[in-house]
Amino acid sequence: MHILLTNDDSHRSPLLSLLLEYLKTLGDVTIVVPMEEQSWTGKSMTRFRPLYVDEILLNGTRAFCVDGTPADCVNLGLHHLVPQKPDIVVSGINIGRNTGVGFALSSGTVGACLEGNIAGIPGIAISQDLEHEVYMHWGGHRSFLPETVERLGTGLVPLLPRLVDHLLSGRLEPFVTWNVNLPVDLSPDCPLVHTVLGHSFYDSCFEKQGARYRHNLKVYHADERPMSDGVVIREGKASLTRIDMRDLGQQIEG
Repeated sequence: MHILLTNDDSHRSPLLSLLLEYLKTLGDVTIVVPMEEQSWTGKSMTRFRPLYVDEILLNGTRAFCVDGTPADCVNLGLHHLVPQKPDIVVSGINIGRNTGVGFALSSGTVGACLEGNIAGIPGIAISQDLEHEVYMHWGGHRSFLPETVERLGTGLVPLLPRLVDHLLSGRLEPFVTWNVNLPVDLSPDCPLVHTVLGHSFYDSCFEKQGARYRHNLKVYHADERPMSDGVVIREGKASLTRIDMRDLGQQIEG
């Protein structure tokens, strides 16, 4: 199996390294990631400036770093950086959840897989919900405390094989992304639940600071339906939501 791996938190993310080590046991992995964090970029692509690509070593594996969005990374990877098309695009593990339609459409993690879907490549986008203080520590320091890394590794290492095996068992389709969200409290026997994309929306994304506005989301409206993705991860289960790009075409035709 040939895997194209990307994320939206850049090559500095400790969760990217953890995912990479597992994926290398499944086959060949090509890494194409943003140079800087690209959260909230959705499936946007760079048009009005050139893109630069550097090569680095990530855990001893060659990686391409792109000064663009996750969707840029996937498009460059598919059509310029990879000698043959991969079997799958895997994006993540995102630092923070991506539940609900408002957040899934805004997510660079999900957007990377949707770019792969356009080329007919199936995708798995994985996001990890975190305690507020852990998320804020990442935002302020671009790192996790050692105990956080150890705790997440303890939960993710046994869960990832079960999760990926489940999705590889006849569930991957050319134009489909599986949006996977993992709960804060991980356990080796964490239930895998097929969910719907929640009707979760947000209000203003910005706060005025002097003469400027800075991103600062404060209010969002969560879907409380029992099988929605956000509810399921709050129950301590892993949410697996199928997003099929062909559904958009069916709705337009209707």
